[in-house]
Amino acid sequence: MGFSQEIKQSIGGDEYYSPQNVVDMILPYVIDGGFKKIWCPFDTEESRFVQSFQKLGLDVSFGHIATGQDFFDYTEPQGEIVISNPPFSKRDQIFRRLFEMKCPFALVMNFNGLFDSKARARMFAENGVELLIPYGRMKFEHEGEGLLNKPNFQSIYVCNHFLTSPIVFSGAEF
Repeated sequence: MGFSQEIKQSIGGDEYYSPQNVVDMILPYVIDGGFKKIWCPFDTEESRFVQSFQKLGLDVSFGHIATGQDFFDYTEPQGEIVISNPPFSKRDQIFRRLFEMKCPFALVMNFNGLFDSKARARMFAENGVELLIPYGRMKFEHEGEGLLNKPNFQSIYVCNHFLTSPIVFSGAEF
């Protein structure tokens, strides 16, 4: 089975949406960083990321595997930075691809086990990583279920060439 097919099959179980407070947490850093063209490769036009960036007047490229845009088919970034909540189950492949593209990013990710993988830790050491850590656990939405009181682990923004410090504790509370 090809990688794109695996992603398509995982959508139902790995498709959780970021509520507005998760998006609001990143907005000041986008503005302060002077980013004008944002790529949201794991988002549809209904995404709060896409809508919030468009409200700010930013140029937003977006796409989603369910609508035929496969992040792994792109050879060049479609913006100055990638900002999204990608499928956690594909994080190694996503990080690897972004580092290959040399594209800055800010991705919502599961903090649990983030540095457990030797290969991932090596990838971060070689390419750089920054962490934007909220106070408390982010909650997510699932289609038809609204805001869920899960996951039972902390999620953070894992970034590269985005923050001014390697670790930033956000004032945002969830």
